[in-house]
Amino acid sequence: MSRLIIAERLKDAMGLHAPTVGMMTISSAIDSRMRACTIENDAHYLAHLMSTPNEMKELIEEVLIPETWFFRENQPYEYVLKYFKEAPNKKINILSIPCSTGEEPYSIAMMLMDNHISVDLFNIDAVDIGEKNIAKAKKGQYRKNSFRAEDLSFMDKYFHEENNLFNLAGFVKNKVTFHCNNVLSESFDLGVSHYDIIFCRNLLIYFDTDTQLKMFSTLDRMLKPEGILIIGHAETIQNSNGLFVPAINSKSYVYVKKDNLDKSLPHIQKTRRTMSTNIPNKKSKEQPRAKPFSSSIKNEINPQNKSSNTKRVSNENLDLAFKLADEGKLDDALNICNEFIDSHVESSKAYYLSGVIHDTKGDQDKANRLLHKAIYLDPNNVEALVHLSLLAEQRGEINEANRYKERAQRVQKRQSA
Repeated sequence: MSRLIIAERLKDAMGLHAPTVGMMTISSAIDSRMRACTIENDAHYLAHLMSTPNEMKELIEEVLIPETWFFRENQPYEYVLKYFKEAPNKKINILSIPCSTGEEPYSIAMMLMDNHISVDLFNIDAVDIGEKNIAKAKKGQYRKNSFRAEDLSFMDKYFHEENNLFNLAGFVKNKVTFHCNNVLSESFDLGVSHYDIIFCRNLLIYFDTDTQLKMFSTLDRMLKPEGILIIGHAETIQNSNGLFVPAINSKSYVYVKKDNLDKSLPHIQKTRRTMSTNIPNKKSKEQPRAKPFSSSIKNEINPQNKSSNTKRVSNENLDLAFKLADEGKLDDALNICNEFIDSHVESSKAYYLSGVIHDTKGDQDKANRLLHKAIYLDPNNVEALVHLSLLAEQRGEINEANRYKERAQRVQKRQSA
């Protein structure tokens, strides 16, 4: 019971809805903090949490798992560039929230510089609730896992390598102002009245309906009348209380204020068109198949391994893991799957298989966590979405189950369009 109360306190503090990550993730964070505080009893830790102001910050840091990379998905950066090209000589304020360890806001800055946008024409603010995330972002020092785009040519221009660490150039770091802040706090204020562009990707999926309503209200308050809001693939404006409408089409994940649609920039009301821009290429989308353990992607490659000496596990081995799982040889399949994940950390397919195996073996909490990781890495992983829906139904969380079903249906509709 104490852990459920702690989960509720976490939700109050940061908006995290426990079912979106699973109690396994939250319990792991609690266990880590209990060890750090040398507390062995859940009730005692709850009392410590309630009586020690800084402990909630420490627990939040433990829950946060940064999982991002430079130039993650191309479309958002393309629309930012359109915005600039259709508003020449206008100074643009951009907000990245949550910014995690800085890859997103720095990608925006590098993209604009690559396309010859004057540094005097944009300001970028970046916000995250995690103090450790912000500290790392300000340092601008990254490992190979942060570089997963197919085109890594930007690394030579903006980074220098030292002791297997990649250090970002100072002139890029200088264009981003980082803030450690809680967007759900009543006192949230960055000192900027309105933004032209707001990136808010992969945050709303961790909120329940009420928290999403509050978040959309905050975003509406911060966004200029003619501004654009960019959210993640797996997110919708369903709980925006009508404040936002799609800017172009449903595939763009770009939204504008409903009351100001006619006042927005020209590109907002046009259908999406191909542009020749200096933006690193994105990876091809994963296409699901139907069998319970079927391999949904062939020849999945981790781009970062092209330039490293890390031992690679072949994609044929992951196909074998799916085959073994279909034959009921779950332990063998899981061992191969875990080896594959060790060297292909961005593989949504592998996390999906691992999640389904753990569910079959009776470990629903771990299955839930792994499947969430799968859809975080690939929001279009229909199989993972469907399986999460089934797990939610088993827990009696019908609304949550319906939410995953609707997301899966939207993905299937986009893929068949």
